[in-house]
Amino acid sequence: MNLLASYIRILRPINIIISTTTVFICADILNALDNKSLLVYTVLILGVLIGGANIFNDIQDKKADNVNKPDRPIAAGHISLKAAAYYSKVMFVLGIGMCFFLPLSAALIVWFIALPLMIIYSLKLKSVPLLGNGVIAFLLGLTFIFCGLVFGDILPMIVPACLAFFLTFVRELTKDIEDIKGDKGSGINTFPIMFGLNKAVQLVIVLSVTTGIFSFIPYLIKLYSVFYLIPLVFGVEFPLAVVVFLFMRSHSKSTAKKSSGLLKIATIMGVISIYTGATIGN
Repeated sequence: MNLLASYIRILRPINIIISTTTVFICADILNALDNKSLLVYTVLILGVLIGGANIFNDIQDKKADNVNKPDRPIAAGHISLKAAAYYSKVMFVLGIGMCFFLPLSAALIVWFIALPLMIIYSLKLKSVPLLGNGVIAFLLGLTFIFCGLVFGDILPMIVPACLAFFLTFVRELTKDIEDIKGDKGSGINTFPIMFGLNKAVQLVIVLSVTTGIFSFIPYLIKLYSVFYLIPLVFGVEFPLAVVVFLFMRSHSKSTAKKSSGLLKIATIMGVISIYTGATIGN
């Protein structure tokens, strides 16, 4: 693999693109697209911090990735642990420094909540059943609160933060099922390892159904227009239903992998449904 490609791939650019696109969506909902300098700083900060966190996580997960994801740059030997550690530090320092261009409340969220949690998760919390999943879900939801602080209005960001939290929580638990073999071999005590595969699958099904039901509430209370409901049904409810169906048929790794992909789509479509519901016909 080309060295430059490895250094790009370790950042997980697709995740960064999705997260930074969310900034533009939040800014449009909050009528803040005209503030281009603030928009650029926010996108860059999110991009480098997420990239740094992904690198740091891959460093800590090297042993598990040798089994679960052997094609990742560190596990495959394309990037050394020393080079990766330096790379992540540079990204974190850049992100911390650029926060000085943001409103103080947004900068404080990054310095004292988001960044410490990113690091503590990879070092310790990943091995704590459900808590580790909850931290990742919380960080994804916090992205919306962060954007609300940047652009001056938190209230419209609460619903998307909650939806992102629950969809991400289900997806993280599904990924634990997918990675059970490598995690067990490296001593990572995730929920499926501690409580068994059957209980983990049952929890995924319950949370998927619960998330699907509660996702209708913003429309029912007329917070968003019907243009929230249309993408929600096809982009969130349908994937959640498929996840439940797949797990009811099989508890295999391939089922978990397919479900993880569907839940990623559902998370993206959830953001889109909120955007259309908040900006069209409302």
